[in-house]
This record gives sequence, C-alpha cells and structure tokens, in this order.
Amino acid sequence: MHDDLVLLSQVIEAGSYSRASTRTGIPKSRLSRRIDELEKRLAVRLIDRSSRHFTPTPIGLDLARRGEMIRAEGETALRIIQESLSKPTGALRIASPTLLTEAAIADFCIGFSKRNPQVVITLDTTDGTKPANMDAYDIALIASRQELPDTDMIARILQRTEYALVASPGWFTSAPAIHDPNDLIDLPGIGWLDEERRSVWGFVSDRGEVSEVGVRTVMVTNNLKIVHKAACAGLGMARLPLSLVIEDLATGRLRRVLPGWRPPTFSIHAIYRTRRSLQLAGRIFLDELAQHLRAHPRNELLHVQPSGSTDDGLD
Repeated sequence: MHDDLVLLSQVIEAGSYSRASTRTGIPKSRLSRRIDELEKRLAVRLIDRSSRHFTPTPIGLDLARRGEMIRAEGETALRIIQESLSKPTGALRIASPTLLTEAAIADFCIGFSKRNPQVVITLDTTDGTKPANMDAYDIALIASRQELPDTDMIARILQRTEYALVASPGWFTSAPAIHDPNDLIDLPGIGWLDEERRSVWGFVSDRGEVSEVGVRTVMVTNNLKIVHKAACAGLGMARLPLSLVIEDLATGRLRRVLPGWRPPTFSIHAIYRTRRSLQLAGRIFLDELAQHLRAHPRNELLHVQPSGSTDDGLD
C-alpha cells in the first residue's frame, strides 16, 4: 500500500499518467492499473479523469501528500545508508610486529582512529610471523627479508626497503681486500637480534646471483639506529637501509662493502583472507598505511628488525 501511495503522489505531481510514466520509467498502463486497484481497495475516488480532465479529489490530494512524505523518508533513509557505506565504520583488528608497531604503526593507528571515529581498532603486537589465531584478526603485518611463500591468504606488499652493506673508512684499513662474498667470511659484523656469534648473511648481486657467507658478529642489537652508530664508529660492517646511509655514503662517513652486492630487500607485507573479507575500514586502512610508509622511508623503519627466518609461518 505504501508503494501505491508513492505512485499516487508521483502521478498527481506530474499531472497525467503520460508525464508520470516519463518521469518514473513505469509504463502508463501499469500506473493506471495500480491507481485503479488502490481506489477499489479504499472504495473511494482518488482522481477524476476523462479524455479532457485529470483532477485529483480532495482525498486523493491528501493521500498524495502522505505518499510524498513516505517517498521523502525513503530517500532520506537511502541517503543515510549510502553515506554510511562511504565512511569506514565498525571494528578493525590488526596484528603487527612489536618493533614495527612501536616505530610506525602505533602512531599511524592513532591518527587513523582520530580521522575515523566510527572505527574501533584493536592493535596487538606479534613476533613478526603470521599469528597462530589469524581468525582473530582482519589484517596481519609481517616484516621479512624474503618473499612470502605461497599461501591461501592475500599478501600485499606495503613497502620495499633496499639495504646496503656498509662500513666506516677506518674499518677498511684493517680489513683484507674484498672482491667477492667469500672474502667476507669471518669478518666482523654488527648483527640483528636473532643472530648468534657467527651468523650467516645473505647477499644478492646486481646480476641476480645469490650468496650466503658466515661472518663474525661482534655486536647484536634490535635497533637499527644503534647498528648505524656502531658502523660509523668502525666496529664492523653492517646491513642498513639505503635511505638511512645515503648521506653517509655521499660524505664518505661510510663506504659500501663489496659494491655490486647487497643484502636482500626488506619488505613489509599485509596479509588477509580476501579483499572481499575486508570491510571498507580495512581497505582504507591499508591504502593509507601504504601511502604513509612510502612518505616516511627514512625515519619510520629505523627500529624495525627484519625477520631472518626463511619460514614466515604462512604455510
């Protein structure tokens, strides 16, 4: 019945079935039949019509006004729904490596929440591998020096960071001649948290060759700022983000060790089940996070320890 009242308001507003049909796209015959059926149900005349006249009755005008109110309320409700669908809402559950979270993700999430007050974020820290209870999260962030293995989940790369093998000029004075990766064996290096006294470091050449060599770790830390400081002090060679040492290389404070070879690229991945499984809040979160990380290549990742394991827990 409500639909029929809306049609009545549209017919009376148009002034004829023909014009109402043009405006609504509903065939003239259907409009006429629906109004006839409404008149029969109500047992009243709503429109006096003949070949020359089209005149709404008083009760027809009253019902048309009610039909217009119903149509306006429906349009308002539709607009509210459309606006809500265009704005992120609801719960968003994120898992992120502890060091990455402290360096970049926490501040980003705080800003995202301020910009989107209808989104409630749960932010949990991890060891950098896929959470065992992935069902509890919408998105998990993983920091890795390797490409992620095949998985039934989507893995989106948010940022790639190129690394360089560097050392201070003073370190080179006591180092032997270095021509290929094997010359690095047992030389002093500054390691990351997951490395032992003698660690295996991987390298990739400009031609795509891969090599692994054992170096002698003289210091281990989970903070790349400390690695950088130790390298500049001449303690050992270090693998550092190129964005962090580019100025040092330009001024000569640091030099590349074994030009033509570099440590593997470090990537931040976001994993989730399917794009369809992500609500609008999740899709916007990932897009904005990728933009944020690209805009802060130097400072945001200084404390991040890339996982050295070849198994990122995605199987």
